[in-house]
Amino acid sequence: MAHKQLKEIMDMAIQYETDANEFYSTAAGVAKDPAAKTLLNELAGVELKHKVKLESFDLSDVAHEHHTVPETHDLHVSDYLMDKEIAPNSTSQDIMVHAMKREQKAYEFYARMLKVVTSGDVRTLFEELAAEELEHKAKIETEYDDVVYKEN
Repeated sequence: MAHKQLKEIMDMAIQYETDANEFYSTAAGVAKDPAAKTLLNELAGVELKHKVKLESFDLSDVAHEHHTVPETHDLHVSDYLMDKEIAPNSTSQDIMVHAMKREQKAYEFYARMLKVVTSGDVRTLFEELAAEELEHKAKIETEYDDVVYKEN
């Protein structure tokens, strides 16, 4: 893969993480449930760390070896839930559903990029980020159960 293409993919990933950080920061300000607010603030910080990790990745010296990343499981809670854009009057349930959907899209982004990236180091980075996005989704799905049952 050409260096220019790899740089474009990394730039897309950085923008994805920037958007995620901004979303979680905004959503935390809207969330009324204290546990949801805490989780959303935590995820904002994690997405910022992802951005920094991507920005500091040195593309000039990528190797072609492959590392293994622990498998992460998708609970699929959000598969049957309707997504809504977040507004100042959004419920914690609305925010959590939107967050789950965002994490699924982030996972899918990294999974798609793994099909085109050939560098072992970049593949490892994207595998790690994909796994972390699924972990985030699982955390949100667990919190969603708590929030929804509390609100209903």
